[in-house]
Formats: sequence, C-alpha cells, structure tokens
Amino acid sequence: MNLDKSRRVIGGDWCKGLAPGGPYFTVSYQEGRVNLPQVETLVYLGSTRLDDEFGQPKNHFMFLLASSYQVHGDWSELPEKRREELATNAEVMFYDEDSVGSIADIDGLLVLLTGLRERMRRGLGWDHALPEQ
Repeated sequence: MNLDKSRRVIGGDWCKGLAPGGPYFTVSYQEGRVNLPQVETLVYLGSTRLDDEFGQPKNHFMFLLASSYQVHGDWSELPEKRREELATNAEVMFYDEDSVGSIADIDGLLVLLTGLRERMRRGLGWDHALPEQ
C-alpha cells in the first residue's frame, strides 16, 4: 500500500489538518439521547487511495488505535503479516473524505466536550444525563 505521510488539510469542523504520528480523537455515544460520551484516541498514519464500493479510487485517511500504536509502532513499518492481523482486529481505521470530518484534534475535542458539559449543566439535549451520585 502506498501511504502518503505528508501533512493534509481537511478543513473539518473539529480538525483543520492531519499530521502523521499525531493524536486525534473520535467522540461517539453508544446510546442515543444519553450524555455518556465514548472518546477514542487514534494516531494518524497517512493517506492512500482505495477503491470505493463502485470501484472508483478515492482518498482515504488511515488511523491506528493509540493503544496499538504504543505497542506496535507505525503500522506502515510493520511486516505484512502483522499489518494484516491489526487490520483484521479492527485496530486500523480508514476514513474517506466524506467521513474524516468526524475526527477531532485536541482543540476540537475540547470544543466537543465543553459543549457537552454546557448541555449537561443546563439539562438540555437529552432525556437523561449521568446517574445521580
């Protein structure tokens, strides 16, 4: 796989650019209408062109789970067999140009979590919040 390790400008809402080896984040919610965010840390590896579902080449941005990166290092420098194992275990993630906007850098993560904090303080946005202490 040919991996472009140059910096990329993506212009997303929570991240304007990607630098290989840099930490990035996703914030998701397992259950709708509940203020329980799941934050996942990813390491950006680079971009490559892969075929989409119609066989057309499209830019994809490759990330590795931070825990995997800490144990194994840069995916692109691993032996082929190990790369396949990590990909099979869903430790490698590809975001195309349409979905990479959901990735946040550290500033974007702070914006997302600050927004959640404010909604929770006001009791807005969800039917219920965290369990009472």
